[in-house]
Amino acid sequence: MGKTAVFTDIHGRLTALQELLALVPPDAKLVFLGDYVDRGSQSREVVALVRALPGAVCLRGNHEDMLCADDPRHWLSNGGASTILSYKDPLTGDLDHVALQHDVAWFLSLPRVHSDAHRVYVHAGVAPALELHQQPESITQWFRYSDKADIGWRDKHVVHGHTPGIVRLRNRTCLDGGKTLTCGIFDDDVPGGPVELLWA
Repeated sequence: MGKTAVFTDIHGRLTALQELLALVPPDAKLVFLGDYVDRGSQSREVVALVRALPGAVCLRGNHEDMLCADDPRHWLSNGGASTILSYKDPLTGDLDHVALQHDVAWFLSLPRVHSDAHRVYVHAGVAPALELHQQPESITQWFRYSDKADIGWRDKHVVHGHTPGIVRLRNRTCLDGGKTLTCGIFDDDVPGGPVELLWA
């Protein structure tokens, strides 16, 4: 019986991510819903770790979108300064432009939506009336469900982050634990929400 482990809104918290990964079943598929960077002090290290995980499904979050935008002011005011610091040499203070551009190229290559037999995975949300390939970025990257909005996508369970607060409903699960990093473990053979929540 296969498992899928889903992570979201890591925000530069390397130690917490490492602790959660150590708790995940060793054969589980890994899905990341974006927001690897900003706020925490180790964004660069988080990105390096996630990129090195074989077979992981990685989506782009709104913080990656802000980082890649032409105008950085909105990004810098939303935790981007800590990301810049993580790409600086601790001795010289010089920014490692090559490493940052390498990761920016990766962010831009990431999809915004992923689906499997039972679930749709996205950073922020999906519109049920639209096909997955038609979803606008205003929904996938920025939408916020109300707490009681039990909305899936067609006959599939939606798994997302972006809105702080764990929500477990019949048709939707939000895994953004806010100050606490959370991982949801899903049963690949059974529809619906997580069978277990892990915390760090």
